[in-house]
Amino acid sequence: MKKALKNLQNLKKLFEEHGTAGLDFVDMSIGYDGKVYFLFSSGIPARIDGMFVNTVANAAYTALAVTPSWQSGVVEKVERFDLGKHSMNFHFILPVPDGSFLLLGSRCLYSRKNGPEKNAVFTDREGNVLRALTFGDGIGDCIVRNDGVIITSYFDEGVLGNYGWEAPIGSCGVCAWTADGKTIWRSERDITDCYAINIDEDGNLWYYYYTDFQLIRTDFRTETAYDPGVEGASRFAVVGNGSFLIMDGGYDDSDSFYVSRISGGQIRDTQPLEFVDENGTSVPVASVLCRGAKALVLTRDGGVFFADFSKMD
Repeated sequence: MKKALKNLQNLKKLFEEHGTAGLDFVDMSIGYDGKVYFLFSSGIPARIDGMFVNTVANAAYTALAVTPSWQSGVVEKVERFDLGKHSMNFHFILPVPDGSFLLLGSRCLYSRKNGPEKNAVFTDREGNVLRALTFGDGIGDCIVRNDGVIITSYFDEGVLGNYGWEAPIGSCGVCAWTADGKTIWRSERDITDCYAINIDEDGNLWYYYYTDFQLIRTDFRTETAYDPGVEGASRFAVVGNGSFLIMDGGYDDSDSFYVSRISGGQIRDTQPLEFVDENGTSVPVASVLCRGAKALVLTRDGGVFFADFSKMD
């Protein structure tokens, strides 16, 4: 199967046109509102001993909010937000339905003297801090739903404990929060590392984890487990309320993508998925970031397509 991508955008040009030259690129995400958010820092701190991610940055942060047409791939609007200086080393930016931004640090120290760092900082559009919470260490990914529920997933260090954590928040592998920091759900699966998360159009959470390599769908009350037949995938999209799955090929085939049908509790009819441009030429894909059926398809030469997978046959 082929997926035609439209209107390749040059990321470097887009960034330069909005004054981010000289800033360090940190993160990109697709918000609940369908906008794409890019986060920049005035300086990413060096790793401690060349290995460990520093939790303190004392850097100024800037965000760009890009409104694309998900049908045509055209950029319709770009907004810039100067969020000021913050002590935490942030790795994620996501919009929250109350109008705030969530700036989230992946790493979070716990000390017996001072307790845990507050690595989840909510700001207004000028960067003023509204509240600061602790979402734990080792955060691999984060989603904010359109009802304000926040979902965090954790990689192995956040699950097993590091950075001073003896009882890590991320021991469950995947966790759901209210916007004021109350835990509303924790996975009960035996997760060592949550490799990928996504949501469908009904807001159900889907997560894929090591070591079982199962794909789980949950509404936080019940769960359904699927076997995608892939070990080590890191990206997936779910189409509709779970009719189709798009997933990379895992450890030995991470540059390839496949599309499958989901029916009768099984993932079936898997076939290769090729990305092509408007002329039908194969696109050299470097990475894909998915939220629901929307995706950023990044090319190896610094371009990006804004793609919508919701129309699958």
